[in-house]
Amino acid sequence: MAAAALRDHAGPVLLVAHDVPALDARHAAAALEDLDDGLDVVYAPSNDGSPFLLALQRPDPELLDTLGDGFEALAAAAAARGGGIGMLRSERRLVRPADARALAADPGAPEELVRHLRHAVDVRRAPG
Repeated sequence: MAAAALRDHAGPVLLVAHDVPALDARHAAAALEDLDDGLDVVYAPSNDGSPFLLALQRPDPELLDTLGDGFEALAAAAAARGGGIGMLRSERRLVRPADARALAADPGAPEELVRHLRHAVDVRRAPG
């Protein structure tokens, strides 16, 4: 599906997950910098191992097709093309309430986000 959407696109591609609240412009800048330094692929894993950000030098249908097969398949496909792969730090995905509680307890999480998460958890626990 991503390959079809990018058919007429030339240049770098950034694909991101919608459920990673810590994702911000710094992640995109770091990925683009790695691409500028010559890497073909930049991968940012979430806490469940799936990517929350994938950056490619250019749209590549074969690399995009490996996304569902895990990091090893993506790395092997990139290596087969002779290109390098870079990794960004992992971030927490918010899928379940337990993920929100874990992120709220993370000392490295942005304080504004932690305030919102703590409020959301408190609201859900309030008697109806």
